[in-house]
Amino acid sequence: MPSVAFEPQVVPEPPVWPQSVVTVVGNPRAGSRTAAAAASVAELLASELGTPYRIDELVDLVTFAPAIFQGERAREVERAALEDAVELVSSASVVVVATPVYKGSYTGLLKSFLDVLRAQALAGAVVVPVTVAAAASHKLLADQHLRPVLAELGASLPVPGVVLEERDLEDLQVVLSGWLRSKAGIVQATTIALQPVAEPTPAR
Repeated sequence: MPSVAFEPQVVPEPPVWPQSVVTVVGNPRAGSRTAAAAASVAELLASELGTPYRIDELVDLVTFAPAIFQGERAREVERAALEDAVELVSSASVVVVATPVYKGSYTGLLKSFLDVLRAQALAGAVVVPVTVAAAASHKLLADQHLRPVLAELGASLPVPGVVLEERDLEDLQVVLSGWLRSKAGIVQATTIALQPVAEPTPAR
């Protein structure tokens, strides 16, 4: 009786998860409330997603301002630190980008950093904008201006950003609870969908 050759089954690799949440803060003041709010958003989002949160993955752009604005004239150590930050942000799968509202838009520091990134640097990443405004009348402006720039860099923006007034910072966890319940699942599903498809391995 002739033998029958069976093809090995191909088992698809599961999506790579969990992923950490990288945070970018565009406030030009060190120790800003925007940075504290961004860290809280990233930590709460990471917890909701079941992913690790690492404070060393918070990129506070005021630290890199000399290299961002001076370019090649900056000291080598400053340029190297900026390059590390750019690589961290460019390789992330979830990025929280935070800015205060400055003159009806996001900050020049954040814009200058985004200009440093290569074309499509955020392709494959889910980005959540976070904006902090002093007045209710200005609270949507920075978000409206920032989203097209992030999209131009290839970012996926599947959910509305976190739009805060300064008074919201007093009880941020309560303010964010509804946003997290309704949006975290979309962020996670989109992030998994954007992961590169791994080569399947034959079943043993």
